[in-house]
Amino acid sequence: MKHRTYLLTGASLVVFACLLAACERQGATPQRAAEAPSPAAVLGKDNTVMAVSTSPAVSITGVELGSAAMRPQDLPKRQKSFTTGDTVVVTIKTATRDAQARVPGRLKVRWIDPAGKVFNEEAKPVTFNGAGVDDFRVAEPMGWKSGNYRVEVSLDGGPVVQEGFFVR
Repeated sequence: MKHRTYLLTGASLVVFACLLAACERQGATPQRAAEAPSPAAVLGKDNTVMAVSTSPAVSITGVELGSAAMRPQDLPKRQKSFTTGDTVVVTIKTATRDAQARVPGRLKVRWIDPAGKVFNEEAKPVTFNGAGVDDFRVAEPMGWKSGNYRVEVSLDGGPVVQEGFFVR
């Protein structure tokens, strides 16, 4: 009977050790899951933000402005200058680290006028899955005033990505 108890205990320990090793190989140890994400931004050669990581799972990979919603194939249509009657659209490209993962999050956009005042603010919940694109748009019914504007984009309250634009 003692021999059987020792065998079962030994076998249980071996199974536990194998499971622990498998979890560590996949990065799923409880200590790693509890680590706080460290925000980081990667700037491109023209000082535009190429990637912002607010969590290990999701990042903003690009922010583009245009007068219509854009998809990756539309990038040459991006613009920084608008007329007073335009609708301005900010297209936010995102990606999950694991293309198969479904990660809940929240995108927030703030539109700021030439005087530095927020004139529109919007947020929406998003379930990120692989590479994705989300759009926010704003128009001035009475027409835009000329000047330099900017839009600020954030993901889950993380670092802010800013893009400036001019209305002529």
